[in-house]
Amino acid sequence: YMYYTRFIFIFLFLVSNISFAQNKTEIYILKYRDLAVSEMKIYGIPASITLAQGILESANGESKLATEGNNHFGIKCHNEWKGDKIYHDDDEKNECFRKYNSVKESFRDHSLFLREKKRYEFLFNTSDYKKWARGLSKAGYATNPKYSNLLINIIKKYELYKYDNGLSKSTYYFSTNVGFPYICGVGIYYLDKNFMIFSDLNSSIIINRFNLGLSYRIFQNFYIGLSTGTNFAEQNNKFDFDMKIGTEFSYKHYNKSNIIKIGLDYSKINEFGVRDKYIYIPYFSKVFLIK
Repeated sequence: YMYYTRFIFIFLFLVSNISFAQNKTEIYILKYRDLAVSEMKIYGIPASITLAQGILESANGESKLATEGNNHFGIKCHNEWKGDKIYHDDDEKNECFRKYNSVKESFRDHSLFLREKKRYEFLFNTSDYKKWARGLSKAGYATNPKYSNLLINIIKKYELYKYDNGLSKSTYYFSTNVGFPYICGVGIYYLDKNFMIFSDLNSSIIINRFNLGLSYRIFQNFYIGLSTGTNFAEQNNKFDFDMKIGTEFSYKHYNKSNIIKIGLDYSKINEFGVRDKYIYIPYFSKVFLIK
């Protein structure tokens, strides 16, 4: 019972803190990065630029134009627009903006708007996001004289430039980790869009642990998974091994190569002369991924 109580307390404490780790901009990026990359592959607009403009123009998807009109890029009606309209104060009062049936339509119209307007034609000679940001400002996309710097700062802060090479569906990492009661460890991680497969070896003064596990992404960068392996310790100048099973909850930080994990192992303990006694071992670790 004591182990259950401690585990639940640690779990609730970490979840309450982790839940606020992602800000609204990071959530927006996770939600629309696939769409931005898809548009880039068709029309040649850097995904970093599309995401940065969406973040800035729609206030992370929370502006009136975004919530009521699905307009994430502040595109006004202009003479050629035949679709639905929404009115909003901008440079002048009650200006006409384009209204879309979905966010996907907004992203597509943004691509077409830049591709088909002659004043933006010169931009497609480069894939450099800085040149794109300055070119958009030069071509008059926005009246704010700091527009290009705002876009560049967003791209740098959230490392959006990495999406200009597309989205990696799967990646292998070596790892190191620190935590409790397993003080340190090394391992290998494989990540794709929805799964995380891992194998690691952890050690502490009292007990050592080999682990093989699979976690499934349940929400954004949150995972839940199962693991199996062995706990082992030196007894009378030889190692005793006992099988273990466990479950764990993981959070992969969006902008950093690390994972926070909390879990519970069910295993037989052999230390201090105690034999054939199965116990629950709660653990916490911070994993650093090395590409």
